[in-house]
This record gives sequence, structure tokens and C-alpha cells, in this order.
Amino acid sequence: MDRSNRTEARRRRKAKKEKEQTRRTARQELQRKTHAEEFRKRLKWLLPTEGIFAGLKRHGNTTWLFSTLVFLALCWAWAENKNAVDSFTYGSEWCRTQSGATALSTYQGMMYALEPWTEPLMKILWKVLHERMEQIGGEFWRTDGWVPIAFDGSRDSAPRTKSNEAAFCAENHGQGKTAKYRKKKSKDMRRKNNKQNPSAAPKPQVWITLMWHMGLRLPWTWRLGPSNASERGDVIDMLEHEEFPENTLFCGDAGFVGYPLWSAILGRGHHFLVRVGANVSLLVEQGNAVRKDNMTVLSWPESARVAGLPALKLRLVKVKVGKTWMWMLTSVLDKDQLSVKTIRELYKQRWGNRSGILRSETNSG
Repeated sequence: MDRSNRTEARRRRKAKKEKEQTRRTARQELQRKTHAEEFRKRLKWLLPTEGIFAGLKRHGNTTWLFSTLVFLALCWAWAENKNAVDSFTYGSEWCRTQSGATALSTYQGMMYALEPWTEPLMKILWKVLHERMEQIGGEFWRTDGWVPIAFDGSRDSAPRTKSNEAAFCAENHGQGKTAKYRKKKSKDMRRKNNKQNPSAAPKPQVWITLMWHMGLRLPWTWRLGPSNASERGDVIDMLEHEEFPENTLFCGDAGFVGYPLWSAILGRGHHFLVRVGANVSLLVEQGNAVRKDNMTVLSWPESARVAGLPALKLRLVKVKVGKTWMWMLTSVLDKDQLSVKTIRELYKQRWGNRSGILRSETNSG
């Protein structure tokens, strides 16, 4: 092959390579546009119009819309950067790419806007989210006719700032009976007696009480409070101020017991299913002691009797999950409406394992 033929072959190979690169770039660009269009479509489905925020009035000098502020906050929360400012930079650019603009240009500006508006915005967004959950829930929305909503509480450490200490640190930390007893019992072993390792002030801790839809594994609502907050009190507060679907069945662990909580659930027209142990005192109706694995019982503490409040008629069911037997208490008296099989399935969903039971829960049952 002479030199001219080799040159022509190289030119053809180069042209072919450039053509393939052009096609590849076009496919990638089309894919990016398709993903962007799909994302915008989903966002429009989640937050249809600015009209859902019509009841909120902004300051006259405000230039951003509530929908753009919410979009920016979502992009910031979804960003995977290590610190908050970098996440804002990434999220803000994402907003600009998807919608052509961003609500605010600085992290401080976004936080300044979110501080007063988070609570009123969440009241609207929770309702929208609940509607979307029902729309996409399908077979997972209800379990045997019930909308299963679980609740639980946990603590999480917060940065040691003055505002966090004022909001979340318990004012009487270390002054309770239990704390004083522990100090007295471990007097010679306390760290404050060790000069080389002096004790540090407790970090601010946030108490989080969360409700979530068990079938969809999505949060329903929550409450934040100081480290000594009452999770049962938070649940009662959510029951009083939040809306729940018809035939909601609240599921809780052994900490969510007591006449005030149960009567609050029943007073809103809902039902509950909780695991109980030796910390619960119940009365057995005469004639029901024959069937000891599924019996009708009463919750009627002395404080309720003195106050003239009625007794709560409940059903106590002994259920075997895996190799472990446990007691479940429910306000659903008809076993046809809530069977042992359904109770077992709800237990698996509530404690985080559809196909089996976590070892820790089995051991503690």
C-alpha cells in the first residue's frame, strides 16, 4: 500500500471515530434531557403549583416563591457532600440546571428563609405527601384493611452551640432520683474524681418521636424536643394536631403503653396494637380466663376510676413469632378484623423485618 492509500485509510478511521463520538455525545445529551424532563415531571407531580401555598403571605420585599424555596431545600438535602455549605453549592447549581434559576444564592440566605417558614410549609407539605403516598401505595397502603402507622422515639446528639443547649439540654440534668442514686452508688468510680479524665458537660441531645407508614417505609410526621421529652406525650400531641386516614392502626413497642395514650388513640376513632410486658397491669373480665392466649381485658387504672373515666376494653393476644412467644395488646376486639396472622405480619413490619425478626428483638421479646 502506497503512502496516499495509508493516508486515506487513516483519514477514514479518524472520520469514523469522530462520527461515533458525535453519536455517543448525542445519545448522552438525549439521556440527560430525558432524565431532566422525568425529574421535572416528578417534581411537578409532587408539588403541582404555587397555589398550594396561597394561604401563606410573604414579606413585600421577598423575591423568591415558596415552591422554589422548597425545591432548593430538597436539592440541598439530597446532595451527598460532606458539609452543609458544599451541599448548598451543589444543590443550588442543580436547581439552576433543572429550573433555570435558584431561590437564593447563599447558604446563609436559605437558612434565614427556612427558619421562620419551615413549620408553616411543613403543615402544607405533609398533607400533600400523605396524598401522594396513598396514590402510589397500591397493595402496600393497607395491610388487611388497616393503614399501619408505627411510632417510636430516639435520641441523637446535636452540635454544642448555645442555641442547641438552650433548646435541647434538660434543665434538671443530673438532678433526678435515678441520676442521684447512680452518683451515690458509683461515688468512688465517677470520672469527676479522676483528675486525669475530668467529666465533660453533656452534649445537647434531640429527642425525635417519629411516625412512619409501615407498608411504604416512609415518614408520616415527627416531633423534636429536648433530651427529656416524653415520646408518649409527643404521640398524643400528634394525634391531636395531625390528620390520619380512616382505619389507621397505630403500632408501638412496649414503651407506648398507658391509659392516657390508648384513650387518646381511641378518642380519635383509631385503633392500636402494642407489645406489652410486665410493665402493664390489666384486669381480666370474669369468664375470660379460660382462653389465656386470646382474652378480653380491661385497662382501668385507679387514677381513671377516681376521675370517672370509663374502662378501656382491649384484647390480649399471645403470638409466636419465630421461636419467641410475646404478648400483643390491641383495641380491635373482633379477631376477624385483626387476626393473629395479621398481628404477626404487622409485628414483622413494625420491627423492621418483613421476612423474619431481628435477633435483638427476638432476644428482648
